[in-house]
Amino acid sequence: MKKKAAAEGAAEGDKPVLAVTCGDPCGVGPEIVLRAAAEEQATKAARLVVLGSEKHLRQTARELKIRWPFANVVGDVPCSRRWERPVLLDLGGCCEQWLPGKISASAGKAAVDAIERAVALALDERVAGIVTAPIHKEALSLAGCSDPGHTEMLERLSGARKVGMLFWTPEMAVGLLTTHMSLRDAMKKIRCSRIAEMLGLFHDQWQRFFATVPHIAVAALNPHAGEGGRFGHEEIQEILPAIEKVREHGLRVDGPIPADSVFAMAREGRFDLVLALYHDQATIPVKLVSRQKSVNVTVGLPFVRTSVDHGTAMDIAGKGVASADSLVAAIRLAARLCLGPHPA
Repeated sequence: MKKKAAAEGAAEGDKPVLAVTCGDPCGVGPEIVLRAAAEEQATKAARLVVLGSEKHLRQTARELKIRWPFANVVGDVPCSRRWERPVLLDLGGCCEQWLPGKISASAGKAAVDAIERAVALALDERVAGIVTAPIHKEALSLAGCSDPGHTEMLERLSGARKVGMLFWTPEMAVGLLTTHMSLRDAMKKIRCSRIAEMLGLFHDQWQRFFATVPHIAVAALNPHAGEGGRFGHEEIQEILPAIEKVREHGLRVDGPIPADSVFAMAREGRFDLVLALYHDQATIPVKLVSRQKSVNVTVGLPFVRTSVDHGTAMDIAGKGVASADSLVAAIRLAARLCLGPHPA
């Protein structure tokens, strides 16, 4: 495919080309990628180039009795945009060492290699976006990768100035102030300057993807939003000043709103987006309401990137029971975002 062909195809209303990585080969990633690649909802939305090991994926398909979904095994992204069925870009790898549910440096390296290849394709505009299956943070570390997760790795590889993590569901959207760090470290990041910066990022990226000005709510940290300082001072000292600061620049932001109320309010349609202050404050409500159809979106990158809302699920890897619903949703949302701004 010539450079910019993926982007040009999307601009013409054609199905965008998406790179799909298989995640950690010892988790459920290979299984859900095989299942998603056979789903009509996914293949109708985009042309899929799956990045992974042919040998390992064939073994997974055979053992789990999943139909082989690929039209061809290729060494590069196809030049023609006339292909419909997914293709597999074989990355090889030491698949003899990849056992279901087993954490290993070899598996971590395979996951990193696929991400690096996908980012290179996206930056070269050979693909319009990236969709990723889950990676295992410990395996990444064993492989010598210092990034704690996809979000941070993609920021580094792409050279983006600032990125953010956003969870999208059919019912609500939640952005994160902090991502992969301990709760103790996350508390240290709740500062006026950081909150204002992330509110600006999510505001701008929402307009990039959906062409509307978002109404954003900021979740409180403490019970009852601190009750005027009785249960904590973060709301008074850090969160409210940040909200007031961005309002001066025309952003439509409310809060801080108690976390036990704000997500229900968003689900009712009162807000377009909630800014959560730490990882699990965001993911618990998202997963409760999403029914395995929420999508992780990295905003701020020079290309579209979506992912599943779950981890590697090592406990069920290789058992043939993993659902591909979140991956299919991620593919469909990535395709939609690649085609340009649409109302949320």
